[in-house]
Amino acid sequence: MLLFAHVGLTLATARFLSRMSLAALALGSMLPDIIDKPLGLIVFGSPSMGRIFAHTLIFLILLSFLCIYFLDIRIISITWGVFCHLCLDFMWNAPKILLWPLLGPFPQAPILDTMSYLEMLLSGLKYPGILIPEIAGLAYLLFLSYSIRWQILAEIDHHLGKKVDDILKMFFKGV
Repeated sequence: MLLFAHVGLTLATARFLSRMSLAALALGSMLPDIIDKPLGLIVFGSPSMGRIFAHTLIFLILLSFLCIYFLDIRIISITWGVFCHLCLDFMWNAPKILLWPLLGPFPQAPILDTMSYLEMLLSGLKYPGILIPEIAGLAYLLFLSYSIRWQILAEIDHHLGKKVDDILKMFFKGV
């Protein structure tokens, strides 16, 4: 999965859960890739080694212990986001990674340069199993941004100290 499926579909699960921090949930939905992609490039020398430590059950268990210890909604939201990420990546199809180190070292990925890796990612969009979740995630993100637009405008209004209407009038006066 790519960005829209991970973030959009994970945020969609928050509609069915009580109290979640949407920002922490969005962060958690991408956290395994945020950690593993650069780490794979630095440690293993290839961007295609992007499913390593943060894509394991050990990482999820560690986050779960943090949830129990701190009982903080942000940590719970991040952990749920990571869980959704692992599900959307179908990590049960890669047990050597998911159950690392029980089944041995991480499997070797093909050595690709960055452009070849991006080409490989984007070529996956021709498959319905990748394209449909991406479209669904994007659709939910658009729906969510539309449905909370007044909250977003209120936050802007609160932080700027002026009414949003006054700012808009200032930009569009004479139009």
